[in-house]
Amino acid sequence: MSQKPIVFTTKHRVKFAELDPYNHMRTAIYSAYYIDHRMEGLREYVGWDLKTLATLPFMIWVRRMEIDFLRSVVGDQEITITSFVREFRGPDAHIECDMLDETGRNVSRCLMIVAFVDKNTNRATDWPADVMALFFETENA
Repeated sequence: MSQKPIVFTTKHRVKFAELDPYNHMRTAIYSAYYIDHRMEGLREYVGWDLKTLATLPFMIWVRRMEIDFLRSVVGDQEITITSFVREFRGPDAHIECDMLDETGRNVSRCLMIVAFVDKNTNRATDWPADVMALFFETENA
């Protein structure tokens, strides 16, 4: 048996308020898109909407994001974001994200490190096996 990561996919259209004077998406907006994408994916693929997240005994915390800007994204452009958990290392989930244009070309990519934080202690702790399993499909080898 091998594990295949579940790929979250969302579509977005770049809004006027997200643009700089040159019609390019502002740099700060990229991180917002990536985080919103992961939160939408948690709701759609894992079943964790905001109400559910509030009831869980843990929090997920974006610890770090490394974003590569490859091509310009412009106003009214439709983009698709995909992401998956590449690996878990102790309290950290390493998530690979790609932002694609309408033709499927990569315009940006991101490595997001997300920590598992125990709500009782407010400390990062290792991801439990049952929670990690939510991010992978099991397929027969």
